[in-house]
Amino acid sequence: MIAIHWFRRDLRLEDNAALYHALTSGKKVLPVFIFDTEILNKLEDEHDARVTFIHQQINQLNLELEALGSALWVYHGKVKDAFKLLTKTYSIGQVFTNQDYESYAVKRDGEIRSFLQSQNIGFQTYKDHVVFDGNEILKSDGTPYVVFTPYSKVWKSKFISSPIESYNNSAYFENFLRHKSS
Repeated sequence: MIAIHWFRRDLRLEDNAALYHALTSGKKVLPVFIFDTEILNKLEDEHDARVTFIHQQINQLNLELEALGSALWVYHGKVKDAFKLLTKTYSIGQVFTNQDYESYAVKRDGEIRSFLQSQNIGFQTYKDHVVFDGNEILKSDGTPYVVFTPYSKVWKSKFISSPIESYNNSAYFENFLRHKSS
């Protein structure tokens, strides 16, 4: 049984919250990236610089993984189709990924979570590319701030009193699933 780390906005091996948790899960980790056609098909320019950048980062990430004896599993299509293929190909215990806050991503992640649960596979998300999640800075009554100045004072106070967690992933790189690029 393996774990999957689903790369999204976090195209790095070091200091990556979800990757750290995957690598320390006790399972070999298959790194995965999905070019989501639900997003790509809505781009006005098929040569969008953001996609070029992501492609370059994916190539670099794969080179780093190959040096470790692993490889990035890359899929182009609908995310659910990718996970259907993965569940047919591998015995998966859990999927780890970093939280994405975009409305489309929240909906997609809910659908993927439901699909994986129907396959008895866990789905864990982690805070990674933000300092505080939306529910970490709230007024005393539990509601979000609507005025910036009081929000910023609480944010700064919490930032000063809360150390930022970092993850030494390289200590666990031997836990990547050993395989070659396909």
